Amino acid sequence: MPRFSTLGLTAAVAALGLAMGAAVMSPATAAPTYTILHTFNGVDGNGPQGALLQDLKGNLIGETIFGGTLGFGNIYAVSSDGSVFNSIYSFANSPDGASPMGGLRNFIGDVQLLGNDVGVAQTGGTNGLGTVFASDLSGHETTLHNFAGGAFGDGDTPSGRLLYWLPNNSYYGTTLGGGSGNESGTVYRISANGSSYKVVHVFTGPDGAGPLDGLQYGGDGNFYGVTSGGGANGNGTVFRISPSGAFKVIYSFSASGAVDGSLPEGVLASDFKGNLYGITNQGGLGGVGTIFTIRTSGAGFKTLYAFTGGTDGGNPQASLTLGITDCEHSLDTAAGQRAFAADLNSSWHGGGAPSGILYGTASTGGAGGGTVFSYNVSTKAFTVLYAFTGGLDGGTPLGKLLVSLDGNIYGTTNAGGASNAGVVFKISGGSGHVLRRSFVVPHTYR
Repeated sequence: MPRFSTLGLTAAVAALGLAMGAAVMSPATAAPTYTILHTFNGVDGNGPQGALLQDLKGNLIGETIFGGTLGFGNIYAVSSDGSVFNSIYSFANSPDGASPMGGLRNFIGDVQLLGNDVGVAQTGGTNGLGTVFASDLSGHETTLHNFAGGAFGDGDTPSGRLLYWLPNNSYYGTTLGGGSGNESGTVYRISANGSSYKVVHVFTGPDGAGPLDGLQYGGDGNFYGVTSGGGANGNGTVFRISPSGAFKVIYSFSASGAVDGSLPEGVLASDFKGNLYGITNQGGLGGVGTIFTIRTSGAGFKTLYAFTGGTDGGNPQASLTLGITDCEHSLDTAAGQRAFAADLNSSWHGGGAPSGILYGTASTGGAGGGTVFSYNVSTKAFTVLYAFTGGLDGGTPLGKLLVSLDGNIYGTTNAGGASNAGVVFKISGGSGHVLRRSFVVPHTYR
């Protein structure tokens, strides 16, 4: 992987906003507008799931867990206006893997900047237990690791999006199963070129079991994640792990889950000020999931919102996105570049710069096919931005939303559309920001 400087990185991220017209935002007043960018037909993919990447031209890059020309899932790209769609790579099951999910990861996070995107296939590969792979936008795929399972001290069924860690030029991820003992899953580390692989933690049950998604950086040198089961009461945990593998459970969900929820899923969102945000798929006062917050210390757990399963939605499965803040910096000075880098610090680790507004999806409820929602942490306002019918407009959204520097929200549904194979969609005006003017970008990536 190429080495890069922080200065060059800052200018390159700014160029994303410049390429799409602007990167300075101010509050929007227009009602959200929903647009379908692409409807999958099976041959071009089926069941999009996981986070989207966006390249410097605004194109969206994602995965489907099924379909493609060989039926084992594919990687695709679609333009931000939906006018151009390309299937980049179709999986063959072996030796490359099958059912890619969780979303691709470039080393800068949600921005496709340079080099390969890295992801996981949940099944397939030489052992049938999943793979870690790298892919470029020209359709070249390289298998970096074949999971071998617990019998070999390895994990199996990689379960979520990878997290890039610059200090050791490695990606960290989780597996749903495998590990020694009771096959409760693992946390692993793999170098960017695949030359080094290590299991850094094996879940045993009391410390959690079955992580369904990846890790998040907490701003304190540690990573944070959730397990869907295990813990003190069997309903899941929130945990902290260092890059070297020092591990601690910081919260166990209650036995009933009636207030705090149960079956936590998704990658946690972080404001890099010590606050983490997540969702549970079940439990809470309505029995169909919650939004929660907790400090990185493990203190201050609080249920922010309990879904009812009605018009607000229910059973969220996708990671929350912490939205982009208002920002206006001149990039013609070193101080301006440092300020802009601070505003975009979470782009290193996969989220937007903190604004205090959480964006997410619920897989059920709404108009029958789930919802897209926002939650304002300060005002406690919950807003439905779109309610899916489950028909031609799509249904069952399972992927993390991309809150883009172009002012739009992008996402996918796992089902619905003309072929019931899912759609890629855009919501304009829903992020609470509109484009105002471009940055001056005096430096280039290097």
